[in-house]
Amino acid sequence: MSEINKPEQIIVDKLTLKQVPAQQEYAQQIFNAFHEDEPSFKFWMEDGIYKTVQDVLNAYKTKYNDEERWKYAMYGIFKGNELLGEIGLSCIDTKFQTAEIGYWLKKSARGQGLIDKLIPAIEKLGFENLNLRKITIWCDTENIASRRHAEKNNYILEGIQRERKIWPDGSIHSTAMYGKLKSEYKK
Repeated sequence: MSEINKPEQIIVDKLTLKQVPAQQEYAQQIFNAFHEDEPSFKFWMEDGIYKTVQDVLNAYKTKYNDEERWKYAMYGIFKGNELLGEIGLSCIDTKFQTAEIGYWLKKSARGQGLIDKLIPAIEKLGFENLNLRKITIWCDTENIASRRHAEKNNYILEGIQRERKIWPDGSIHSTAMYGKLKSEYKK
């Protein structure tokens, strides 16, 4: 994949979106956030929740920096030096001009409307910088908060994939897919 045109940082209100450095300090913050609310995180992490801070460091050294293997434009959500979570685009497909928005927040940062404030900045990155024609948000049908973020930002429910995921505990879950076209952006 050619280098994607993404800004180093994005400022929204008092928050700064920037790449999470693969450093011990931030790896520790991510590790703490995931283990502070393990039930919320453990299911959507395909390889299971990070077991050590070194697992986090290893993931961040490869996952978001190897543009050929991973097609991401992910940003840490920072308030000062505190990492609150991440938001950005994943599965960027420049040929078909599509991507998915993904996000997570640590437990103490939820319920403040942060994701709803940040989704428009990520849409701008996708539709204007990357010239995408469609952005999707996938979420578990039981994740009401995530579904609300999609709906508040005028994403259209395009369908439910029944029994799409098997979580590590063996339970089977359906996934809602929301989409927004470039022609619907800024309406």
